[in-house]
Amino acid sequence: MVTLIEFFDKDTLKNILAPISLKPDKVVFIYDNGLKDMSYFLSLKKCLSNHIPDIILERVPVNVSSIDDIYYKTLEVIDRNENCIIEFTGGSELMMIAGYMAGSRREAKLVYTDIIQGKIINIHDKKDVFKTARLTLSDFIDAKGACFLGNSHDEPNENEFRKIIEMCRYIFDNINEWKTTCSFFQIAVSNMMPDELNLKSRISLSFKNGKKVSPNKDMLNKFLKLGFIEDLNMTKENIRFKFVKKRYKQYMIGFGVWLELYVYISAKMSGVFDDVRLGSVIDWNAYDGINIAGNEIDVIIMDNSMPVFISCKLREADTAALNELVIARKRLGGWFSKNIIVAFGKDKQKNTGTYKRAKELGIDLLDMRDIKSREFPQILVDTIRGQDLVSLKWTKV
Repeated sequence: MVTLIEFFDKDTLKNILAPISLKPDKVVFIYDNGLKDMSYFLSLKKCLSNHIPDIILERVPVNVSSIDDIYYKTLEVIDRNENCIIEFTGGSELMMIAGYMAGSRREAKLVYTDIIQGKIINIHDKKDVFKTARLTLSDFIDAKGACFLGNSHDEPNENEFRKIIEMCRYIFDNINEWKTTCSFFQIAVSNMMPDELNLKSRISLSFKNGKKVSPNKDMLNKFLKLGFIEDLNMTKENIRFKFVKKRYKQYMIGFGVWLELYVYISAKMSGVFDDVRLGSVIDWNAYDGINIAGNEIDVIIMDNSMPVFISCKLREADTAALNELVIARKRLGGWFSKNIIVAFGKDKQKNTGTYKRAKELGIDLLDMRDIKSREFPQILVDTIRGQDLVSLKWTKV
């Protein structure tokens, strides 16, 4: 039986990458006795069991301020188990020192995980290198004790990607017309049943404040041409058409969803990412028996076992949007994750205060010029792959 000894860490990736990669028979987590919430370990067991069905998980509390307590308890774990491997990526400094002392005394195998390089390295034999496994978003969600509640928007099928991208670009080039047209759709469908697809309305509708709004005819014809609506009929006073699908109806009443779709499809079509999800709605506590969603994350990407959180704003970026991303990163990804905001403003071009603040927080910002570029998918890939987590570690926030 192979036993992997882990020092429990706040950073999720440090707790799960080595066990999932090495697939031991047992994992023993040595943790700070100040931690009282044992649901952390229920979550880890769920995550690891998906990869190692018969995994045995044990936990050993220690006084993290006492090197003697950590040392002797680590020795006890080694003595009552066989074929022990001690992994030194997580935990406190004293845990690493005491663990190294105990492991060396008992001649256990000592390894370190280079997360960025994707390698598990034998400390005493640099030639003994093991490649880390590729993690999924579900691994992170399970390990954090969270769960997916679904998607705020239904993901499109691959055969729809081209026409959605074409519609997105048309909307980006006619953003003011989209504002009025989307407002019209939102008012018009408010009187429809959720599953109803046939829209009949006067061509001019009123907001509650009495302001009139009408759809842009060219934009309606574009939706018709690309197959989002059918049977379009317009007169001076009335309009009627049919949404081709319930999902298209959902897209057409969401002002900002087209940028989310654009980023999602661009990431999917790049073909370089392990997983891409649109509009993930997450319950951050799967064990309280209550389905309460936290912040929706517009697009989540998995790239080489690291989550990338992307916020999409069909307007200029602001501080609130930056803070949402920082919170998502802390909740799910920890230090080994990446943040990007894609916003329909000129913050990057003008080097605004918001852009500077984003850089301080370790968030890359793509703006209108990037969005409208025909090379956007490559820009997105280069931005994600170009984030240097090592240098970000020393960024002043």
